[in-house]
This record gives sequence, C-alpha cells and structure tokens, in this order.
Amino acid sequence: MTSRDRPRTAAPSRQAELSRFLTARRARLSPDDVGLPGRGRRRTPGLRREEVSLLAGVSLTWYTWLEQGRDINASTSVVSAIARALRLDDAERAYLFQLLGQQPPRTEAAPDTARLSAIVEAWMPLPAMVKDRYWNIVAANASVPEYLGFGPAGDNLLVRFFTDDSCRHRYLHGDALARDTVARFRGEVVDHLGDPRLGDLIDTLCRSGAEFARLWEDHEVSGPVPYRAKHIRHDTGELTFDVQEWNLAEGDLHLILHMPAPKGVPAPPA
Repeated sequence: MTSRDRPRTAAPSRQAELSRFLTARRARLSPDDVGLPGRGRRRTPGLRREEVSLLAGVSLTWYTWLEQGRDINASTSVVSAIARALRLDDAERAYLFQLLGQQPPRTEAAPDTARLSAIVEAWMPLPAMVKDRYWNIVAANASVPEYLGFGPAGDNLLVRFFTDDSCRHRYLHGDALARDTVARFRGEVVDHLGDPRLGDLIDTLCRSGAEFARLWEDHEVSGPVPYRAKHIRHDTGELTFDVQEWNLAEGDLHLILHMPAPKGVPAPPA
C-alpha cells in the first residue's frame, strides 16, 4: 500500500482533543504524586476521575462530562483548579484554556534582570533600557543618563521627565513629547487601572506639576508606538535617535533601544 492509498487520519475536533488530553494528563499521575492514598490495585494507571474532581473541588458528574468533551461552561477559576489538580505546566495550562475556547489568564513572570542588564550593556555606547508597567527603569546602560537624562535602574521616566528641568531641557520638542508621552502612558496602563501603585504614581505626578495634571485630564490616548524618533540636545550638538521598543511579555516589561538616525533619511516626528 502506497502513502497515497493509506486512509487519512481526520484531525480531531476540539471536544475530542479535550477528552484525550485530560485523559492522558490524568493517566500520568499517581495518587502518591498528589498526596492521596493508593486505595488498592488499579486496572489502569493514573488517577481516577473522582480523585481529580476531589482535588479540583468540582462534582464528579461535572468533571466526567468535561473529560467526555461535552459542551459545558467552565469558569476561569474552575479551569485553573483542574489545571492545578492535574499538575499542568504553563504550556499545558494554556492549552487546556484554549481547548475550552478561553484565553488563558496572564501569569506574572519574574523578570530575569541579569539577562536584561546584559542586553542593555551590550548595546553600548548607544542608550538602551528596560521599563516596567509603571515606567520605572528596570535596567539601563551608562548612555541613558549621558544622552537621555534619566537615572539608573529604579528611576521613573515620567517623574524624571516632568519634574527635572535638566532632563526636560534635553528634548528639542519637549511640549509635543510631553503630550505624546502621557497619551502613550494612558494607553499602556489601561489594564492596570485600580492598581494602588498606579494610582500613587499618577497622584504624585499630578501633585508635582500642573503640566502632567493638565495633560492627564485631557484624556488623550495613543496605542503602542514601536518606532519613533527622539530629538535631544547634547554637549556634542543636536542628536536624533531612532527608537525601537518591544514588549517583552515578562511582567509587562519593555525593551527600548536607541540608534542614530540614518543620515539623509528624515526621522518621523516625535
């Protein structure tokens, strides 16, 4: 029989894959793995359905229907409980949510600051830094204070820009940059409104100067800007950097790299 003659294997439906996935993940665990007594001999390896339902805190009937691939509703908290009961890793947990037609909840990843610091140091002599969701500097090389006027790790970009005249004076189009900065900040933090740390930062900025308070009350918002220009004053003269920014998806971190604008190529407006 040639490969052309062999019958094709149909791709499983989402419900069928869900059933097979849960069954396979249950079969790889033993009662000892999850701290349950063995309860005698077993016909098949792995946990029993009632043991998974017990660990997840759901009814046996409901879990049986889920494993059978029936069309039932499952809340985020219940799916997370099943993932914990089956000792799923991050990839398996995300896969389970996707099989159920849901977006997996975001998990906070601890940033690898040593790796990030190595990246920004390798970018010398050009400025490079990493900021967090509150626009605090997580890592920065020595060219950041030299050219951009911001401090080392721990400094806040917004506080420095709006309260330090020596920093603000470095930027040729400071007023336009201030408006654009606040609009980008508002767009980035929308998912964290209600966060006390964000509230404290906004309160500090509003109390520190009328400019940020006025711009914040204008409620202008802009989306992600992965490419832009930055025009600054320096002892060596006026400089233009092309700025590239990437979301690292590690605790809402952003890597920001600066490059000299190519000669003869007009830089986009700040």
